[in-house]
Amino acid sequence: MFAQILRYLSPFNALESFKKAFAERRCPACLKIHAEKGLCRPCLASMEAKPENICMVCGNEHNSPDADKLPCISCQTVPRNFSRLYFYGMHQGLLRQMLLDWKFSNQYGYNQIFGQFIASLCADLPKDSHPDLIIPVPLHSSRLRERGFNQSMILARFAATTFKTDLSEQALIRERKTIPQTRLSGAERRTNLHTAFTASPSIVADKRILLIDDVYTTGSTVDECARTLLEAGAARVEVMTLSRALI
Repeated sequence: MFAQILRYLSPFNALESFKKAFAERRCPACLKIHAEKGLCRPCLASMEAKPENICMVCGNEHNSPDADKLPCISCQTVPRNFSRLYFYGMHQGLLRQMLLDWKFSNQYGYNQIFGQFIASLCADLPKDSHPDLIIPVPLHSSRLRERGFNQSMILARFAATTFKTDLSEQALIRERKTIPQTRLSGAERRTNLHTAFTASPSIVADKRILLIDDVYTTGSTVDECARTLLEAGAARVEVMTLSRALI
């Protein structure tokens, strides 16, 4: 079944899949007819699955009886600059493939689906985690021109609408172009990103910030963003992503 899903999600077929989905109430991932709009329940279930116990800070698998009270060993050893990660599902299978198609094959039809995922995460947040300000992880201007859109900004708009709170693209800027993180180690990622971002104190000071990105891998990008925001006076930074890689 998964091979069939990947075939339907190929760049060549994705747009046609969405046309059929909206016309015939077909799942845009597997193309099976079902009763509701959007993704079918089996496809949704495959994306929502998470480990039973995860770190209360970074979201990594944390097989400890105190997982809901203490961070994982990694977060205790090297504390994160953000206080918590919220994510929709694991970066694997169907969710991973859809994210890749969205980012690199211009599958804009996924905007609404992923936006709804973020909105559902926001709706489930406890009241003390509601932010004063939503900030997307920024792209460098040259990367934005190449890709044509910032996927984090699209997600951030859905979060801001759900919370009915402010959204800022100017609060955090990517000043320095960095090499792609994909093939770098954790240490190389941190070095690559050091001083890549600048934040505006006049916008972020004393704000409880929700930082939005699409994928959390090692956490280097969002941690550097959080460090920059805290140094500019932010009161707190929490992170929300669509997916989280297990490493």
